[in-house]
Amino acid sequence: MRQITQSAPLILQRGLSLVEVMIALLLGSLLTYGIVQIFTANSQTFRLTEADARAQEAGRAATDILSRALRNAGYFGCFPINGFNNNLNTADGDYSAALHDIRSAGIYAVNAIRPASAVNDTDFFMVSGARSNGISISLTAQGTDATSLNLSTQGGLAAEDIVLISDCANGDIVEVSGIQVSGSGATLVANAANGKPGNSFTGNSPAGCTAIGTCLSASYAIGSRVMPVYNEAYFIGESGGNRGLYLRDRKGETGELVPGVVDMRVRFGQGSVSTGVDNWTNAAGVTNWSGVIAVQVSLLVQAGRDGLLPNAQTYCYPGWLACDGLTEPYTTASDRRLYRVYTITTTLRNRV
Repeated sequence: MRQITQSAPLILQRGLSLVEVMIALLLGSLLTYGIVQIFTANSQTFRLTEADARAQEAGRAATDILSRALRNAGYFGCFPINGFNNNLNTADGDYSAALHDIRSAGIYAVNAIRPASAVNDTDFFMVSGARSNGISISLTAQGTDATSLNLSTQGGLAAEDIVLISDCANGDIVEVSGIQVSGSGATLVANAANGKPGNSFTGNSPAGCTAIGTCLSASYAIGSRVMPVYNEAYFIGESGGNRGLYLRDRKGETGELVPGVVDMRVRFGQGSVSTGVDNWTNAAGVTNWSGVIAVQVSLLVQAGRDGLLPNAQTYCYPGWLACDGLTEPYTTASDRRLYRVYTITTTLRNRV
C-alpha cells in the first residue's frame, strides 16, 4: 500500500504591478520637479537680492566719497585775498600739471590732466585743496626766506610734501625740501633746487628779502598758517576686466576705491552766488573753472554675473536725462547683469 505524504502549503509572493510602478515614478518625478523648481526660484531670488544689495552698497559708497570730495574742493583754509603763488618748479623733469598745477578754483577736468589708466569714453574730474590732520601748524617767526621757516610743530610734515603758507592776504605753495625738528617746534626748508619737482622763487622779491631767488612772494607774520595741499583725480579704471571707481593722489599713485562702478558721467554748473547755476555743461564747455559752483555726477553700477536676468536690462543714464523714449532714449545693457544708476548734485561749498 502506497503512503501518501502531504506537501507544504503553497506561499504566493506579492509585489507591484507595472502600472503601480509607473504611477509611483510619475508621482516621484512630479515631487522632484516641484522641489527643483522651488530650489531654483529661491536660488535665483537670492542671487538677484545679493546683486541688488551689492549694487546699492557700491552706489552709496561711491556717491558718499565723491560728494565729500566735491564739497571740500577749493578749501585752502583762510583763503588768501590776493590768491596764492605756486612756486613749484615747472622746469623740473618731475613736474606734472596733473599733480602740481594746484588751482584756486578747486576743480579741473581737461584732457591734459586725464589719468592715463582711465577707461575710454568715461568722464573724470580732479579736485584741489588743503587739509590738515587736526594739528594747527603756524609760523613762530617772521617768514620771508623760504629756506628757513620756523614752525610751531612738525605736524606730520615730511620732505616732498607740498604745502600752502597763508596769512589770509597772501599765499605761497612750496615743496618741502626737509624738516628739522627742535624741541616742540620745527624748521621747514624749501630750497630752490631740484626736487619732486622742487621750487623756483624767480621773480619773488618781497620787503625784507635778503637774497633774490630764495624768497617767498610775500613776508609772512607770526601766526601765518601752513597746510598740506592735494590734487586728487577720480575716474573709472579697470583691472582684470573689472571696472571700478579709482583715485589718483597727489603723488600719482592710483588705487581702486569702489568696485563695480562701470561708468561715470560728470557735468558742471556755471554761475554765481547771486544767480545760481546759469547752465550745465560737460568739461569741454567750461569757459571759466572759477565760475563752476556745482557739479552733477551720474554713476552706472554693475552687479551680478551675466545671465542673472532673463533679458537685458534697460536704464536711464546719465541720471539727469528725461529718457522719454524719443529724443532721449533708454539705454539697453549689452549683457544680462543687474545695473543701477546713482546721480548726485553737489555745490562746491568753498565757491558759494
